[in-house]
Amino acid sequence: MNNKTKPQKQKEYGREPKKKKLKANRDKLNKKADIKIIDENLLFNEIKYILEERGIYLLDLKVRAISDNKKVYAVIFKKKDSVSHTHCIETTRIIQDKIKSNGYDEGDYTITVSSAGFRWKFNDRYELFEDMPIKIKYKYGEEFVTASAILKEAKDDYIIITVTDEDNVINEKNIKILKNDIIKSRLNC
Repeated sequence: MNNKTKPQKQKEYGREPKKKKLKANRDKLNKKADIKIIDENLLFNEIKYILEERGIYLLDLKVRAISDNKKVYAVIFKKKDSVSHTHCIETTRIIQDKIKSNGYDEGDYTITVSSAGFRWKFNDRYELFEDMPIKIKYKYGEEFVTASAILKEAKDDYIIITVTDEDNVINEKNIKILKNDIIKSRLNC
């Protein structure tokens, strides 16, 4: 007779069995899909043109929904002036109006509007940042170059920069970089 007994599996308190947990996660995902939120691209395009008429540029807009909490995040930029509190309030009102005009309840959304900030990463709309200091990483042949520079000109498929050192002394003028060779770029104010 074998006196060896198998140890009893210890029950874990405070945890659901894995099968139930997976089903609960699946139910949560299905519930998220049922939440109707305004289309991000539609909202971006409608707001972009209204703001640009006022000299404000919409750089980024995200629409998110977690449970019943709907959020809109927008980043704006003003070319020659800094973004003020008034610009953020104005942008918030425009977003609210566009949400409402598309048949959604603007009161269901938490709207956060902020300025681009001095380290804003961008990957398009370079023309907005002409004559501004940037930090750029790009491919030059087989090498990768990181430089502080002034963005001198932006065209459809390339940009022209003037490279500077940390004291803003010009090192190299008029370097042409294809946009396809740019790894990342950001404001460096």
